[in-house]
Amino acid sequence: MQSKAKLRQRIFRAVSLLVFLFLSHSAVAQQASLIGNVINLPVVAVGTDAYQVELTLVEASSPIEVEVTSGVLLSGADTTGASIFDGTTLAIPSIDVDGIAYWANFSLLTTEPPTFVFIDAGVVGTDPPQSCVRPDPDPSHGTDNPQIIAGWAVPPSQVQDGGPGIDGIPAIGNPVFTQNFGSQAISDSTLVVGVKIGDEVRAYSHTVLDLHEVVNDQFIIDGQLEPVTINYCPLTGSAMLWKGKMTSVDPSFGVSGLLYNSNLIMYDRETTSYWSQMLEQGITNVERLTVPDRLQVIETTWGTWKAMYPQTSLLTTDTGFSFPYGFYPYGSYKTNNSLLFNVNNSGDGRLHRKERVLGINVGTSSKVYPVSAFGADVTIINDTVGDMNVVAAGSSLQNFAAIFNRQLEDCTTLEFSAIQGQLPIVMTDNEGNEWDIFGSAVSGPRAGTQLQKTNSYIAFWFAWTAFFTNVAIHQ
Repeated sequence: MQSKAKLRQRIFRAVSLLVFLFLSHSAVAQQASLIGNVINLPVVAVGTDAYQVELTLVEASSPIEVEVTSGVLLSGADTTGASIFDGTTLAIPSIDVDGIAYWANFSLLTTEPPTFVFIDAGVVGTDPPQSCVRPDPDPSHGTDNPQIIAGWAVPPSQVQDGGPGIDGIPAIGNPVFTQNFGSQAISDSTLVVGVKIGDEVRAYSHTVLDLHEVVNDQFIIDGQLEPVTINYCPLTGSAMLWKGKMTSVDPSFGVSGLLYNSNLIMYDRETTSYWSQMLEQGITNVERLTVPDRLQVIETTWGTWKAMYPQTSLLTTDTGFSFPYGFYPYGSYKTNNSLLFNVNNSGDGRLHRKERVLGINVGTSSKVYPVSAFGADVTIINDTVGDMNVVAAGSSLQNFAAIFNRQLEDCTTLEFSAIQGQLPIVMTDNEGNEWDIFGSAVSGPRAGTQLQKTNSYIAFWFAWTAFFTNVAIHQ
């Protein structure tokens, strides 16, 4: 998705290309007007520039769309009371419609041609626009002001030695991928961690992750090759994707051999600071309380993933290590009710300890959605957690679940419903947009829009309750 700065630059160019007319005399801001199917905006402030713009209603569009059909760059314009375009939203403070003054807001839909979609409107003075405040995800899963004991942001007495020692479980530093799936011993029921960034689609199977836990990789993000780290803890069943620091000499991570609440503690090779995977933050040294930039993953079965994304690449067992891939090192651990290490709140028996749950934290609210509780078909849940409106999408049969903020940047809150048989497209909304499993609008008036990632991931039930208190279970 393009940044606001890039969108602003493109709309500048698009408007300029429409007219190429520079007016040397000053213009005075006037009230916008609607005549027929044309909206005339005498002055639109765009950054430090001002334009006179003409918008034409797109016939039979629903929601209403308007297209820039004329634009004039103004010199010395008075922008008092002018319309404002900030790169995503066009705000018109006053527009005359049959003698009544309305305010109206439009969202940028496309840049070629420049087209906007109607958001909301009201009568000036009697129904003023409200400020838009969207609850954002917390910076991390950790407490805001944790007690620091002996330099640790978690109780050091609860940090346990997992056995192998530092790098005893070796991270993968040069991952090799293949699209010759028959060359790999992987079944359709094997769980994989799926990543889609731009056009690049990759799958990291539990078969490999069980024995390595960390994969240091690279993706092209916003046109730049950036370091990323896939991290997976087989003891807590939790998988995440973190962006590395571009400024680091060595942005990679390794496995420390330590555990907190039976969960993976990594270390970064730049500063040797420790990081709690499920808290998603640094817990010692110079990176203590640092929160990594996090990206969306989808954990599902290999059969579901390759059906959704047949163009995917698959992480191979060509790791440089002679490990018995396909052998699960913890016996019946994934299905039994026993634990190998001490954890907090181990007595919460509302669910089986190894039940896979999609959990989310919003402020002091914590809630889980058991993956097995979703319907066999794609199931959509419009919900509210804390002060955030969310949408959860999942299927017990196809074994996936994800949750997003369903309130958009312009504060529109969408209502979603399921789409069947079109994976990776899983849902539509009350505006007629269609969305995929990564929360991207693939069609409709908001095509290209990305739902906001939440503080959420899949983990075993015991792990979620060990880290977070007062957890609610979606019924």
